[in-house]
Amino acid sequence: YQPPAVFFLFFSLCSDSTLPAPAVTLFPPSSEDLQSRQVTLVCLVQDVSVGFADVRWTVGGSPVTSGVFTGPAEQQPNKKFRMSSYLTTQTSEWSSDKEFSCEVSAAGTSASKKMKKSDCSA
Repeated sequence: YQPPAVFFLFFSLCSDSTLPAPAVTLFPPSSEDLQSRQVTLVCLVQDVSVGFADVRWTVGGSPVTSGVFTGPAEQQPNKKFRMSSYLTTQTSEWSSDKEFSCEVSAAGTSASKKMKKSDCSA
């Protein structure tokens, strides 16, 4: 038995294609947040080719899992997916000018954004 040539063509096209990396935007705490004990950073992930992405946060280069909430993926009009992840931490940690990073992996691609308080000051 010999599989049809279409099978090989389909397999090679699918296995050789590379999906684009997701678009990542990192938003700093709001000015209202800065008046309280805790602040929240928002990582917006868009144009994910599949309905799942692994979102990881680091603070000062160390992985953080406490205070992290990542919402479910939602389909965009372009048929790709978007999701948001939130990191809530002490205001003092943000004020210490540590580097906050949101790293996203999906379907063999990855992207990240980094930010610290001094990046946001005018």
